[in-house]
Amino acid sequence: MSSNCLGLQQVAVIVLLLKFAATAQTAGSSAGQSQSQPEAWESNGYVIHQSLEIGYRASDITGSEQMYNTLVDLRSGPRFLEQSLSMQSQTHDGLLFDNLFVNSYGWGGDPNNGLRTRIEKNKWYDFRANFRRDQQDFNYDLLANPLNPSTSSPNLPVTFSPHNFGTRRRMSDYDLTLLPESAISFRFGYSHNNMTGPSYSSVHEGTDALLFQDWNTTINSYRFGADLKILPRTVLSYDQFLDYYKGDTTWQLAPFAQALLPGAPGTVELGLPIDTANKTPCVINSPATSLIDSTGTLTNTACNAYFDYNRTNRIRTSAPTERFSLHSSDIQRLDLTASYAYSTADMNAPLNEVFNGLLQRSGIRQETVTGPGLATRISNVADFTATLHLSEHFRLVDTFRFWAYRIPERFDSVETDWTCTDTSTCSLLTPISATTPSATATSNELSFNQNWKRNQVDFVWDASKHFGGRVGFRYGDKVFHYILDFTTGDQDRVVIHEYTPLIAFWAKPLKSLRFNLDWEHTSNDAALVRIGPRKESRYRIQGNYAPRPWAVFGASINLWGASNGDALTDYHAHNRNYGFTANLTPRERFGFDFAYNYNDINQNSIICFNDSDTSLSLVANAGSCTANGYNDTKNTLLTNGYYTSNTHYGMGSVMFKPHARITAQVGYSITSVGGQTPQFNALQPFGSLQYNYHQPLANLSVDIGHNLTARVGWNYYLYGEKSFVAPTDPRYFHANNATFSLRWAF
Repeated sequence: MSSNCLGLQQVAVIVLLLKFAATAQTAGSSAGQSQSQPEAWESNGYVIHQSLEIGYRASDITGSEQMYNTLVDLRSGPRFLEQSLSMQSQTHDGLLFDNLFVNSYGWGGDPNNGLRTRIEKNKWYDFRANFRRDQQDFNYDLLANPLNPSTSSPNLPVTFSPHNFGTRRRMSDYDLTLLPESAISFRFGYSHNNMTGPSYSSVHEGTDALLFQDWNTTINSYRFGADLKILPRTVLSYDQFLDYYKGDTTWQLAPFAQALLPGAPGTVELGLPIDTANKTPCVINSPATSLIDSTGTLTNTACNAYFDYNRTNRIRTSAPTERFSLHSSDIQRLDLTASYAYSTADMNAPLNEVFNGLLQRSGIRQETVTGPGLATRISNVADFTATLHLSEHFRLVDTFRFWAYRIPERFDSVETDWTCTDTSTCSLLTPISATTPSATATSNELSFNQNWKRNQVDFVWDASKHFGGRVGFRYGDKVFHYILDFTTGDQDRVVIHEYTPLIAFWAKPLKSLRFNLDWEHTSNDAALVRIGPRKESRYRIQGNYAPRPWAVFGASINLWGASNGDALTDYHAHNRNYGFTANLTPRERFGFDFAYNYNDINQNSIICFNDSDTSLSLVANAGSCTANGYNDTKNTLLTNGYYTSNTHYGMGSVMFKPHARITAQVGYSITSVGGQTPQFNALQPFGSLQYNYHQPLANLSVDIGHNLTARVGWNYYLYGEKSFVAPTDPRYFHANNATFSLRWAF
């Protein structure tokens, strides 16, 4: 809901905060300005620091709340913005702990909040705990939208995303290390990750229906390990991981385009795509002029539609992993690091799917699919690195990595179809008793296997403190082996060999100036998919310059390019990134920050497609995919499938202190995106390929004494796209967020 004022409740909170600030200021003045406040408390041998910031956020939103929730999702209300506590023993003789750190943020209604804790006792234990809660309300209304045209009768535009996501994710981690500085130490850990909440999806059964997807997944991870110091600089480690996954997400039919059945009780769901001019979900029978008449009744009962749909597929997966690791530098001039991990995961996924409605083409009135799905994943991962110090300035580094897994899987299903006895008269009014059931049992057994080996040798030269570099070569091979049918021996096997020279150089001509350059070029002798690259190049250039302690400049260039010259693909792509930052603080009371980043993404390849809308220039100017080696009789049109995205990001902020107790900041950032892609649908806007996102801000902090700081912050958000809206709700919004808070810290 949009409003143009803060409201009585928000004003009342602001008044209370200002009144509290004024009272604290008066008290501080009476105490005397010369009395300095201690930086910390000392009690029972601990040095204690603490902070607490509480406040109120007021939000004023105009335009699309769907987009605001997707990008910002900050609401009005009181907040615990930040809290921290540290207790440090200077003599390491605390009774239960020597150091304690607690930090939390975002409590009271923000979409992201968390709590971090660390407690340690010197030489005895180190305990760390984290809790995070993330709220995601993603509803970008172009995602999976059928873009129903206005020429349809009835005209039912989908004004939201059929795949919107409104989940809550709660993550917690607990880790305990016992005897961390001893010859043998022990590690224990537990993690819990649970994601729940409403979300939506779709399914295709004759037509596409909207599904309510009640999301519910849980991962519980247990781990324990030990480190054994067998030599002064050699540590042998063992780790055991036990991961358990539960997928309890369910799917059921959600209402969108409902109609009454003539002469029968109840309603039927016509699905998401409503384009009657193109007979979706079915044709309009004359003399009717609409698929749904003025009484809300369906005029064509031989229509693809749903009475009911639901699916359960409760997945259970257990994945134990064992890992051995070695770190050693006891051999003169030789450093060794190695690890090996073995994992085997078992998955059980029983499926139960029920459809009740009409599949017009096949005459099916009802369908069920049941059956257990089973899979196993066996994984082997090994890493080995040896560094040989040839001299003071030269060293040879060899790194070998091996990764292999295989996933044998089996699905024994039974599909039961209730088909109309007379398909010529089959309709939604046909009772199930007038159909003939038939069951088909299917057993699918297959396996996807992959292994990957890579070895890299680097000759590193640290010439002096002013410059150095390295020259290296990386060789690898990847084997993709897909067994489609164990009985017939049907399988696909692709082997890809990789050859990559590498060069790097760094220079520090001045104490305040440093440059880094990395380059590598990869040649693959095969590709797994059509847009799999045969050639890849990467350039990374970084520079840092600090001519004064108060002036720091940085710049970076990252370039990636790939290509596959296959005559039927002609794939080319690049991702080019350029960035610059500046931090200037010439005076204690004045500072300036600036950053600019430009990202250029381009991808294109030859594609075959099928479209009959000759009003689109893409269709009118398309070539042919029926000859010249393409031989595609279903997708007969040929074009260049390009995708471009150019993103400019700029940020600037100024900090100034007009008074010793007052700190102010103003800033502004903008993200501007311009891109193109072929338009296969005249109703499809460019959406997220063309938009501007403005975010100015201002902050004011006033030290009011007694370790209290009053803060006021303002953030503005403005999102607007550069193309037409399409048959959806507009995605434009702008919003003001004001935050008023008091921070107490010592």
